Amino acid sequence: MRELDIESWNRRDIFNLYYQFDIPQISLCTPLKVSRVYEFAKSKDLSFYFCMCHIFCSALLKFEEFMIRSIKGKIVVEDGEFVNICANKQGEEIFKIINGVYHSDIETFCNETKNKLQNQTTFTEPLPPDARRSQVIAYISCTPWFEFTHITHPQDVQRNSFVPHISFDKVKTNEKGERWINVSLQVNHAAIDGSLIAKLLEEVKSIINHL
Repeated sequence: MRELDIESWNRRDIFNLYYQFDIPQISLCTPLKVSRVYEFAKSKDLSFYFCMCHIFCSALLKFEEFMIRSIKGKIVVEDGEFVNICANKQGEEIFKIINGVYHSDIETFCNETKNKLQNQTTFTEPLPPDARRSQVIAYISCTPWFEFTHITHPQDVQRNSFVPHISFDKVKTNEKGERWINVSLQVNHAAIDGSLIAKLLEEVKSIINHL
């Protein structure tokens, strides 16, 4: 973690404007082709959802703007260590919130997250005692039962206003047999704008193409 020098930051004026807003978050929804991810997950016996979680977290960590956090009035660039994931055990209706540990290796991440979900008996559990909530890379959820074109997320603006929220909808197949999903991104406009989101999505596509 390091403190961000706001005065020398090229986004200083944008930050100073939107940081004062009660609700500075913006959200958008965009389609994403995921056939390669689906096939990769199936070939490795991995969760498609957890693969998508890993891909997006790996992309987020490429850009320090997505790891900007507010801690006790200081604006910092955090170290990404954890992923907050909403998920259901098979056969259960009520979801759990997993604090997964991020690993650069996608298979390690998916298998450890799967085991964590299976073993977790409470709705959620705290991070390790020496961890910081600000180290969460993203809050991720999905609605695999239906398609959406927009979604908003509940959040504590004071504590967590900079942590990106990401949601995936139902996997769909087009007339060419290609699989795709809609991806929702909710981010803080003080740190993130459309051009950064475009770069993030290009990084996501690059990671997918190299699976």
